[in-house]
Amino acid sequence: MSSLQKTYKRGDVIYKESDKVTHVIFVQSGAVQQTLTRNKKNVELMSCGANSVLGEVGLAGAPTYNIAAIATQETKTLEVPLETFKAQIETAPQFLKILIKSFGERLHKALQEIRSLKMATDSTPCSDDHVPQVYGAIFFTVLHKGVKQKDGKSYEIDWTVFRQYCQRIMGESLKRVEGAVDILVKMKLAHYIMGKPPEDPEGPDQKMGVMFLDLQPIESFFEFFQYYFYKPGKSDLLKVEDFSTQMVQLMLKCVEGVEADRFGTVTIEYSVFAEKMMEELGTKLSADHFSRLEAKGVFNKRRTTGDKVYIDFEVKEYRNIFYSWKIIRELNKWNERGFVDLDEKEEVRKKKSDSGPTCPQCGTISSNEQKFCGECGFNLLTKAAS
Repeated sequence: MSSLQKTYKRGDVIYKESDKVTHVIFVQSGAVQQTLTRNKKNVELMSCGANSVLGEVGLAGAPTYNIAAIATQETKTLEVPLETFKAQIETAPQFLKILIKSFGERLHKALQEIRSLKMATDSTPCSDDHVPQVYGAIFFTVLHKGVKQKDGKSYEIDWTVFRQYCQRIMGESLKRVEGAVDILVKMKLAHYIMGKPPEDPEGPDQKMGVMFLDLQPIESFFEFFQYYFYKPGKSDLLKVEDFSTQMVQLMLKCVEGVEADRFGTVTIEYSVFAEKMMEELGTKLSADHFSRLEAKGVFNKRRTTGDKVYIDFEVKEYRNIFYSWKIIRELNKWNERGFVDLDEKEEVRKKKSDSGPTCPQCGTISSNEQKFCGECGFNLLTKAAS
């Protein structure tokens, strides 16, 4: 029987919706997520592991796929041409042919029903209404079942205990919890403790536990999200702007090592921060930038002493909002891709171009054809008219 062995890396698309069914695919190792696309997001239908079969809908007569398959870890497959597989079935005993055809048709019908059900509901990997629940479950599970470390901030928890408690007591989906923890690991707010289980000392390393380095940003995030998600007219505050996130990050960077006063406030000289903005983000600091932060509920105080202007802000508030925005950004990526990419490198924002047109409000590079800035929404036609 003619066949082809293939290896897919994490994130590789095995087949897309509407691709022609040409092979029956046997998953030898790894994991595959079957998804469909809705509003540019991957909606998960089901996960398949080793010994699973894909492309069996071709046996029921389907000419194309109505779902997609994405490798969620390194996956090895054995792919047999559909016509070759059908020819082998034809040589089988009649009862076996009927059995295979029956199973194929049942599975095809079941997938159609699951697809319709998922399309009728918001079944993205972590939809907005699940976000505060899953991170709340993580926080309280670690707080009550984890072991507090000597530094007073970090907690260690056994992986099996963590998963069981989140599922059985908090009622959360294991897949959703694991993806949410992956985001925290990616942001360096946690890390996995790897090791070999006692029952398989010669086997590969597995997750044995998780070390959460600081629970405070996690608590702050789910409180922040649930407050604005359920408060009428405030959900727009959960929409993340890259430039505002980078501005907050830069302000925090400028006060590293600076001791806050008894109110938790730190101070930075306006001219020093303006110089840093130009140096690292390629943007000239203006009052509009602070107005954009205030529109997002992030406040500071500017004051003049002598001939200098200073910026005062609560460092804890800024740190919490920075982590919250970063988590939301990662959640959006997760919902778009269908998985959390732990190996993804952080994007570096391009500096303002000396030659090309830029947005006067945020400094983002634009084109002459653009009417509005893709980053902040500024009306670029106003700039042209002036």
